[in-house]
Amino acid sequence: MRDDSNEFGVIISFRRPRPHSDSAGSSAQNAAANIAAAQITRRSLFTAAAGGGILFLAACTSGPATAKAAASPTPAVPSVSGLSPATGSLSGGTVVTITGKNLGKVGSVAFGTQPGTALKVVNDTTVTVTTPTSVDYAAASVAVQVLDSAQHPIGSPQQYAFVAVTEVDKQMLYAFTYWKNYNLAEWGVFTANDCGNFVNQTLVARGWVQNADWYSTYATKGGYSLSWVRGTPMFDYLSSRPDVVHYTVNQRQNVKVGDVVMFDWDPQNNNGVDHTMVVSQVDKAADGTIAIKCVGHTVDAQYRDLDTAITVEHPGATAHFFSITS
Repeated sequence: MRDDSNEFGVIISFRRPRPHSDSAGSSAQNAAANIAAAQITRRSLFTAAAGGGILFLAACTSGPATAKAAASPTPAVPSVSGLSPATGSLSGGTVVTITGKNLGKVGSVAFGTQPGTALKVVNDTTVTVTTPTSVDYAAASVAVQVLDSAQHPIGSPQQYAFVAVTEVDKQMLYAFTYWKNYNLAEWGVFTANDCGNFVNQTLVARGWVQNADWYSTYATKGGYSLSWVRGTPMFDYLSSRPDVVHYTVNQRQNVKVGDVVMFDWDPQNNNGVDHTMVVSQVDKAADGTIAIKCVGHTVDAQYRDLDTAITVEHPGATAHFFSITS
């Protein structure tokens, strides 16, 4: 038996195998070599014998082997830092850019109680969304809440202000302010027949200027043009304006909020129109149908349904639209 030292100071002990013996009483041909173990500090040497040779397997350790689990990554927490612009039209349609962190899973954006539209996740820090119409065309500040795909809030709400920006905004703000609480001090009221008076007030709020053919001083001096208060003269006046286009009820695809609608309850009698209102909502369904709502006086309403008016309330009636281009 021989002792040798390796360069690491490990003492290796082994025994050479004896020659094979043919004797039946001999051991099983020493098929496996003896394994010698050396005691070392902070190192272990493993030997395995196979056949008549010896295989050395060495491993260096600093202590017991311990399996270490990989640390789980910290979930990325989404947040919102701001939006721009922070104000926009009562009629909606303003593209708002929302910025923050980890916004890749944004599912929707709510402006107060109204959902935004045309949501687009630009990248992990930027989202764009189009504003809805302000509720009842009110000038108001609302909370803007960003939500994930499961409708969980992301970050704290931001603030957005709906303001009267366009001429239509000003018209609709006026209409929804005075559809029920009449503006008596400025315009007075034509009892039981105030529909034309109200519609023309909204057109003044929109920016139209009174003239000799179209005016009212009724509240202060008692004067007015027939085009201000009577159906057929108003129909003719609107038709004469270069910034107004006349459409029939079957051309409703051209109608928009702020346009004037004039109803003829009995067209078979050929006695002119009977009632007028302002278009307050246009809903285009996926199947191509278009629902139109109206705001006005006499039958005081914010969202009177046009089709109900001309089929259920007045079977056989029709309507004319005067679409304002300026």
